[in-house]
Amino acid sequence: MRLQAALNGDRTKAEHVATPVSVEELACDAAACVAAGARAIHLHPRDSEGRQTLEAGVVDEVVKKVRGACGVPVGTTTSAEIEPDPERRLGLVRAWREPDYASVNLSEPGALELMEALVEIGVGIEAGVWTVEDAERLAATGFGE
Repeated sequence: MRLQAALNGDRTKAEHVATPVSVEELACDAAACVAAGARAIHLHPRDSEGRQTLEAGVVDEVVKKVRGACGVPVGTTTSAEIEPDPERRLGLVRAWREPDYASVNLSEPGALELMEALVEIGVGIEAGVWTVEDAERLAATGFGE
């Protein structure tokens, strides 16, 4: 079993002042979580204005710096809430080089294509299974193993 710390999700500082948003805040919180026993980190990278992004330049920089600060695998999101266009989201994800893994919500459009792209670029998959139907979708992909 591996304990994963999810640092921020879609939350903002407006929801809680301590929510880590900047790469420096994420790196500091990740190191603290690893010191407390976490063995993996999940985060949602933000652009310079604090908005969630799937842009490769931001994602790769954040993941690399956070991994350097904490020394454990670092994963990110592929959430359709960040980029609702499945084709654009797929293109953004294909440009990534640094994440160790990424979550893919099986209930979102384009999930299978995202999973295939992640395998192609050598990024692990963390399946987002929210319903029985999602579990059935995952089983049908062949990625469930």
